Amino acid sequence: MDYDGSTISAVYDRARSLSSEGLNLWLDLVSRDADPVAGCLIVDLGCGTGRFSEPLANRFMARVIGIDPSLEMLKVARRKLQTDRVEFKNAPAHSLPVAEGSVDVVFMSMVFHHLDDTGEVARECRRILRTGGRICVRNTTREADFAHRHFFPAIHPMIETMLPTRAGVSATFEGAGFTPVVHTIVRQVAAPNWSDFVHKSGLRADSFLARISDADFEAGMAALRHHAAHADPAEAVVEDLDWYVFTNRQR
Repeated sequence: MDYDGSTISAVYDRARSLSSEGLNLWLDLVSRDADPVAGCLIVDLGCGTGRFSEPLANRFMARVIGIDPSLEMLKVARRKLQTDRVEFKNAPAHSLPVAEGSVDVVFMSMVFHHLDDTGEVARECRRILRTGGRICVRNTTREADFAHRHFFPAIHPMIETMLPTRAGVSATFEGAGFTPVVHTIVRQVAAPNWSDFVHKSGLRADSFLARISDADFEAGMAALRHHAAHADPAEAVVEDLDWYVFTNRQR
């Protein structure tokens, strides 16, 4: 997905925002499964607009390097930055501007399915991680349930060809020399109600929705609006994401 060739960066934070409870859910998982210590170095790989970069730095009193290939997404990230513990760098995931063995935690949120060569990126992550360092992967998988797949049939071919399988994610990192620590399916609130989810979806900041035709997008939005009109106004919209943590074995 060419984020610099789209308008996604301008609306991404509004469309993909997490509540404070939702954000803390993921930070708690990082704390439990990666155990960052004060002063550690975290790489937020594929950081986008930096929605996790500063929270990671603040929660763990860590230094964070946010890395992304999109200049436009990084412009948004830099405008929001309020701490000197975070810096952003423009680079592809397969060639990271970070010294070998210098990183304690690599955090990847909704990045894996954008990678051209997942094995190459996994090996590059292992290069920059210290022995015993951990990589945290938050991503939708082919098996996961999420609302868009029920209203936008045009994205189904992308789900089947672009999203990784659960076993495939594990195989990629184990094949690069990592040892699995945990894999769990996390149910998060995507929106507090269906009306809010309609608004977020209409911003078209999801990379799959951005790829389908305007006609297919509008048909999906019509189906989504119809559902929202008849849904309980207090019903939250939830989705499944997969959470993996791997550790860097002895070199």
